[in-house]
Amino acid sequence: APRAEGTDAARGTPHGAAMALMAGSVIVDDPGLLQALPRQLPLTLMEHMEGIWVGNGVGEYPPHVPRFQFLQELIIEKAVPHGPRDLVWSFRSVTMHPETREGLRSEQGYMRFHPSAIDHGRVEIVVTSPGGLCEVNEGTYNEDTFDVWTRYGGLSRPQSASRPHVTEVRRWCEIRPQNDPMSMEYRVEVATERTPMQQHLLSRLRKQHAY
Repeated sequence: APRAEGTDAARGTPHGAAMALMAGSVIVDDPGLLQALPRQLPLTLMEHMEGIWVGNGVGEYPPHVPRFQFLQELIIEKAVPHGPRDLVWSFRSVTMHPETREGLRSEQGYMRFHPSAIDHGRVEIVVTSPGGLCEVNEGTYNEDTFDVWTRYGGLSRPQSASRPHVTEVRRWCEIRPQNDPMSMEYRVEVATERTPMQQHLLSRLRKQHAY
């Protein structure tokens, strides 16, 4: 039986020169419309970061927190939804005592990217922790680093949060893809009601597995 015209546009028949593309929940196979759809710029940073990272770190916060060592596992994967309009990754991190492997702290969140050029643009990172502190960090990224901090009142907490309250957070990360295995240096700086901004956590991680 003859085929209905126009039904094989995505399968390579004479009417199939246009490639079908999913845009949200709608399949678009019009060449003109395809030109207007957003294209995902390469994100070399996240191509490197996506996966499982493990390593060691050191923390301190004078005069309240003495120096301590920890192990860390960091998992980064694509969030849902994820696509050209939703350049979002999720992450979760756990730190442990280096000898007993008892859990010390954990946090999780999302990273949303807004490219302005190839491997360069703005990034927003939302972070939550079991203690109730919620961060909205904004900053910039390039092919191997990001640098974000809380701005415009980007911190919130429950009434039960203990003092001194955190007043500002900065998060900085650098990937070294030339190393084997690939390595990451990750730093968190914190300011409170009683102390100025200073380094709180420094981790040196290596990539264990890529998704």
